[in-house]
Amino acid sequence: MNKHFSYNQFGHNNKIEVCPVSYDQVNKNLIKAYSSIVLIVLVYTLITGHYWAMYLISLDFIIRVFAGIKYSPLCNLLTTMMKITPLKPVLINAASKKIAAQIGMVLAFGISVCHILDYDILSNIMLYMFTFAVSLDLVFNYCLACKLQSLYLTYFRKS
Repeated sequence: MNKHFSYNQFGHNNKIEVCPVSYDQVNKNLIKAYSSIVLIVLVYTLITGHYWAMYLISLDFIIRVFAGIKYSPLCNLLTTMMKITPLKPVLINAASKKIAAQIGMVLAFGISVCHILDYDILSNIMLYMFTFAVSLDLVFNYCLACKLQSLYLTYFRKS
């Protein structure tokens, strides 16, 4: 039995509610600014049907997930812009944001690929899902990635 996620210690319904934890930290203001730009691109794509910005966001997510946040062109631009603002960095645990970035990368890449392959209905479904998830995070500070991980640990992870 995994000593970190013992099913018996989480109550009678065996539901695991956890948010991932790591020793890495990220600037919450940077992530919120990044999410805001992603939301603008998603809404722009939904309204206009132009996917060029979505392709750029997909590429940036791929760089961010595989190379790291410090290599993301958009994060570097936002970091530079934030230096001239009076906002102080607010450091938070990076683990949930890493999972969210991975899910965002899958959705952004999926949207781009579906558009290229002319699967417009599937592309639009993913666009709406992604817009909904980013909106939840920005407006209500509700991390859908944490909830998805909790569901995974509760119902699919074998001990």
